[in-house]
Amino acid sequence: MMTLNSSALTPLWQALQDARLVRDLDVQLAQLLARWEPNAAVLLAAAMTSQELGRGHVCFALSSWSERLTQWQPLFPEAWADLSTISVATLMTLLERSQLVRLVSDPTELDEQAGQPLTLFAGRLYLSRYFRFEQRVANWLQQASAASPVVASSALSEPLQQLFAPQETIDWQAVAVATASDGRFTLISGGPGTGKTTTVTKLLALLVAQSEQPLLIRLAAPTGKAAARLTESISGAKVKLAGLVNDDWLAGIPTQASTLHRLLGVIPGQPEFQHNAQNPLPLDVLVVDEASMIDLPMMARLLAALPPQARLILLGDKDQLASVEAGAVLGDICQFVAQGISQRQAEQLQQYTGYALQSYVRTTGHPLRDRLCLLRKSWRFAAGSGIGQLAEAVNDGDAKAAQALWTQEHPDIRLHADEQRLDKAVRLAAQGYHTYLDLLQQPVQADNAPALLTAFNQVRLLCALHEGLWGINGLNQAIGQRLQAQGKLQMSGEWFAGRPVMITENDYGLGLYNGDIGVTAHDGERLRVWFMLPDGKAHGFLPSRLPAHDTAWAMTVHKSQGSEFSHTLLVLPPEANPLLTRELLYTGITRAREQLDLFATPEVLTLMVRKPTERYSGLVTMLETMQTLYEAE
Repeated sequence: MMTLNSSALTPLWQALQDARLVRDLDVQLAQLLARWEPNAAVLLAAAMTSQELGRGHVCFALSSWSERLTQWQPLFPEAWADLSTISVATLMTLLERSQLVRLVSDPTELDEQAGQPLTLFAGRLYLSRYFRFEQRVANWLQQASAASPVVASSALSEPLQQLFAPQETIDWQAVAVATASDGRFTLISGGPGTGKTTTVTKLLALLVAQSEQPLLIRLAAPTGKAAARLTESISGAKVKLAGLVNDDWLAGIPTQASTLHRLLGVIPGQPEFQHNAQNPLPLDVLVVDEASMIDLPMMARLLAALPPQARLILLGDKDQLASVEAGAVLGDICQFVAQGISQRQAEQLQQYTGYALQSYVRTTGHPLRDRLCLLRKSWRFAAGSGIGQLAEAVNDGDAKAAQALWTQEHPDIRLHADEQRLDKAVRLAAQGYHTYLDLLQQPVQADNAPALLTAFNQVRLLCALHEGLWGINGLNQAIGQRLQAQGKLQMSGEWFAGRPVMITENDYGLGLYNGDIGVTAHDGERLRVWFMLPDGKAHGFLPSRLPAHDTAWAMTVHKSQGSEFSHTLLVLPPEANPLLTRELLYTGITRAREQLDLFATPEVLTLMVRKPTERYSGLVTMLETMQTLYEAE
């Protein structure tokens, strides 16, 4: 089999870097491993594995080896002509023989001391660190899905009747609460407006009612912005339930949510946290919102820090964008939804709720399927809402139905596909921002700042890219220039009245977090940047005190997750781009409550509907393997 020394790799690495097909980090890893591994194919597979992490994948699927080589073949020097002849089977053999690779067939066997930098499992090559992250998550989920109920649920029917009025059709919120009350782990997924927060508030009330001892409940989310929204949502849900639910039940529900980083305890300069398996979190129940944003390393660390008998309830939309970093844990887990539920689970839920779920029963499946709940009815969109119908069509990958909705005359959807669409987007965005800018004619202080922020948040321009005319940098500049030309702004220097900013770095001391949006205004004496904080009040900060931030007339769809605006303008580039996926389009569409303007060609939109995000991982295979081994015992 072919063996080349490290110097023979140099032309290939340089060509790949020049073509921006790999990162410097990927090449550096391969060059480091070349000290112990002479075989070019193994080193190239290692570089591909590192490259996959940069693209959000946890591992490198060896089945894509030949396809990747074909894509890179034009860059190979003559000395590499033989490389393309190496089959997947041959590569597998080379990896199995390499001293750099650990072979794993039983994922239940944890080996934290294994020294090999690469791990091979089920036809997937991992950096060993990420294999261990995935292994920890799979082991926790396997044990939690098979665990006995934490609290006996024999008297569940009566409190459920207090929380939910009977319905003729299945009340999926009631089913979710019944499911989560009877297990250690539950995932509740639903699109915008399906009532995830209301559901979990009722669930927490039920858990408080069931417990003989006071429960220590914590609320968390991946970002400060998401934590603030969870704080606001839980507080609002408790107010709505007051008088309908036992006051003592509601009193036991906290309202203050924190970021996952703060919950686990950041150690400055260290990748690990204060709370871990040796120092678990002091809690009985943990609710985590926006779980689709949690990457694999964070999920592994969170699960490791949970006490053995704690309940974990994840909330999120399985169809939204996955985490920015590697992994799509929520999406992986939700793949088990297709397996239906077990007969035992259907009978138990019918006993608790009265709803017949027999049509959702499948005879075989992983136990994790019984811990998954989908909320199917959206209360945000009316039955005839074009936005709601378009979101459903995109989510289903139904390009024909989606095309009909964005091309027909629909009162809440407008498609702009002409050559002037970019200028039109800037013009419409600027016009929408007149409302909040008109409020700057008088000094802004704590009493009238909420009205200013509410007015600004009525309209938002979203896009997919950062750079260029079609990205947030170019669009922010264009919108600012147009507003100044219209006499709505006087931009002089970095700071000026009317400048909206988005925080990009957490500042726990100030209580400002990545994703928070504020507006700059005169308070009568000086400029302040006003934000709504989780306490429900507006706070003004001197610009010099703010952590890292960006101008925010335009923002990326990624940053908009969890937000909603009355009027959303979604700007998409004219050419295909790896970022343009079904999930990005769905997320952008569902930010709009009342009006959606799409600035894109039908070709790009259709491409996105047909292109779901792919995140390679082995979590599903790992869980299925664990279950097979368990059943064989």
